[in-house]
Amino acid sequence: MASSCPPDLIIDILLYLPGKSLCRFKCVSKSWSILITHPRFVKLHLARNQRGKFLLFNVKSLCHLDPETSLLQQEPTSSYRNFRFWPSISWVSVSSNGLFCTQMFSPPDDDFYIYNPSTREYKKILYMESEKESNSRMFFNLHGFGYVESMDDYKFVKVDIQTRIIQIFSLRNNSWKTIKCDFPFNHINCFANGLRQWKYGIPLNGAIHWVVYYYDGGHNFPRIVAFDLVKEKFKTFPQHDKVFPKLSQLTVLRDCLCIINSDDKFWIMEKYGTKESWTKIALPNKCSWKDSEFLFGNLDDDGWLKSDDNHTGFVGNKWYYYKPVFIGKEQYYNKRVYIENLVSLNFHTNNAVANEGINNFT
Repeated sequence: MASSCPPDLIIDILLYLPGKSLCRFKCVSKSWSILITHPRFVKLHLARNQRGKFLLFNVKSLCHLDPETSLLQQEPTSSYRNFRFWPSISWVSVSSNGLFCTQMFSPPDDDFYIYNPSTREYKKILYMESEKESNSRMFFNLHGFGYVESMDDYKFVKVDIQTRIIQIFSLRNNSWKTIKCDFPFNHINCFANGLRQWKYGIPLNGAIHWVVYYYDGGHNFPRIVAFDLVKEKFKTFPQHDKVFPKLSQLTVLRDCLCIINSDDKFWIMEKYGTKESWTKIALPNKCSWKDSEFLFGNLDDDGWLKSDDNHTGFVGNKWYYYKPVFIGKEQYYNKRVYIENLVSLNFHTNNAVANEGINNFT
């Protein structure tokens, strides 16, 4: 193949293939392995492969919907298989470029892991020595995981509201740092919603976002706070009178911050950080939205997955319809959207092979 096709053409073809297929192709030859693991190739592949896939998990297993399975079949079905590695009991954060941060909930082990379901790589994040000695390290913490494009780094953040301490783990440097927290509200008057999906932040634009409730004058007001992963400082978002009072969920839709209200209204911030850019979007009215989890991520028809305790369905964004999705007999108490990728959790290895360059491909 290499002798009959120009290298540029081969590279262009490979960039459109699924991440899991490319992982297998690393065994073809040394030059293919160098190419597929090259940081430049990894970024190009990530940019071209933004179609969302589904990750399903429960206390027994972690599975994914087959990429070739269409959610829009006449009679939707799904095929899934177990991954080779998965802790017995875990929680999974929102995806960032197809990577997840997970936490064990099998006492005494409550460690965090960074996991790539496409490459099946995982990395355990060790606690700082000072934190190992603490008996209450989880109670006050907010957690977040996100990508910093300007640094080409993935950061895991833990916020202790009580002590105003932030611990930041850099995947690129494989190290922790501790800074004093400039959290915008007093911890006595402010708490994060007890639901774990709110405890774990939403990554967007190089920042992690949480919903907190600020008490003032006997009333509680929801606020969005964000931690900038570059400046490593907190910021608050301007309120919108129609959006914030009934805030129910915080997520990302169409690469914009999205709020889901308790009265079934969806609002997106079309211009990041601008109060006047909050815009309400239309939704299909053939299903109930209350007490549901929404999964967004460049799915077919620019839609998303809606899931509650009893049903999972695909919501078409362009034509505003709802169609059930069947994911087998197994009960999966949580679902996530991710994109297939080639991102390695071993940055030092990546940097070493980068010197050989794509131009060496033959």
